[in-house]
Amino acid sequence: MNKITPLFLLAISFLFVQCNNEDAIQDPAPSPGINCEDNAEACLVSAANTEFGFNLFRQLHQDAPDDNIFISPLSVATALSMAVNGAEGQTRADMMATLEQNGLSLEQANEGFKQLLALLPVLDPEVQLLLANSIWYRQGFPAKDAFLAVNRDYFGSEVSELDFADPQARVAINSWVKDNTNSLIESIVDGPIASNVVMYLINAVYFKGAWRHPFDPDFTHPSEFMLKNETVAEVDMMNWGQGFLPYFETEVFQAIDLAYADSAFTMSVFLPKTGYTVDDVISEMNNANWASWTQSFTYQELFFFFPKFKMQYEKSLVKALTDLGMGIAFAPGLADFTGIADAALNIDEVKHKAVIEVNEEGSEAAAVTSVVIVETSLPQIPAMNVNKPFVFAIRDAQTNGILFLGKMMDPNAD
Repeated sequence: MNKITPLFLLAISFLFVQCNNEDAIQDPAPSPGINCEDNAEACLVSAANTEFGFNLFRQLHQDAPDDNIFISPLSVATALSMAVNGAEGQTRADMMATLEQNGLSLEQANEGFKQLLALLPVLDPEVQLLLANSIWYRQGFPAKDAFLAVNRDYFGSEVSELDFADPQARVAINSWVKDNTNSLIESIVDGPIASNVVMYLINAVYFKGAWRHPFDPDFTHPSEFMLKNETVAEVDMMNWGQGFLPYFETEVFQAIDLAYADSAFTMSVFLPKTGYTVDDVISEMNNANWASWTQSFTYQELFFFFPKFKMQYEKSLVKALTDLGMGIAFAPGLADFTGIADAALNIDEVKHKAVIEVNEEGSEAAAVTSVVIVETSLPQIPAMNVNKPFVFAIRDAQTNGILFLGKMMDPNAD
């Protein structure tokens, strides 16, 4: 099949889709869905989650610069913040600092998540957004009521006590994941539950939104996509045609904002200009720039082409989170999770799974984050208290010959 180039698509756009999106000129700006005066903690936590997301994304990119990456900062931050409520001392301080919550009290962070979990799903009735949390703990494990209560009250967590030795425990957890991601993610516990696992803290996020102005599938054609190594891949390239879209550019990139439904949710796309790479874009991602960028979009007439794609991503986040500063939470004997239970506990794993599909109609995405808490069996350090009669020898360490041999019955005797 002959490939259709973007230049050719530009030409046919003049003929077939020049007026396809004229109504985009009059798109109203969405009314603010979250009032930061009334929900101050929600906005503070949202800003913290965004900064944390940039940090985590940058760390994952640094570790795998040539790989696709897709994460939900909201999901990871929510699951870890549930765990923070069981952390004490330096463990809590390091976790909150990594989550960019070091300017917040624990109470503010909890209230912020409570507000976000209530507000986000109802921002746009035409977009499906499901946020769900759960805690699963080993049958008989003495989880503290206060820890479970704060997660119920602020994170809406479902709490279940299960016999982890029973294979049905894994089935129950994975069924919850499947139900709360609309079957996009079918499991988070992929094998038998280890004997030292005492708790799973799980967050699930599901999103489905139709474009405010969908792409016409009749104008989707095979086209070239230039890979990093300058080889070419063939993709199904969607053609939005000629019209007005929120757009801006810098020296480093072009950016466009694609609205879902009534524009409460959007997809922002950043394309490096010639001479720049995704590394350059990612290096500039922080809260200050993000605020500036998102306020810089203005409607501009242009042609727009965007590839259809699907992506699945699965990653252990232990290394990235350790590199970001919360290594103590993973360290047996150093982590302090006595807020969960009076036991030696640490985080053994933070597993993240995320999937997305983007097509002419819109986007569907889901993510799950699992924080696995284990009980640490600390090595027993032997003690020797010489407080009773003993035998002793002075020996030649080379031949093991005994030079002197004795026993001490009474250290105070002559």
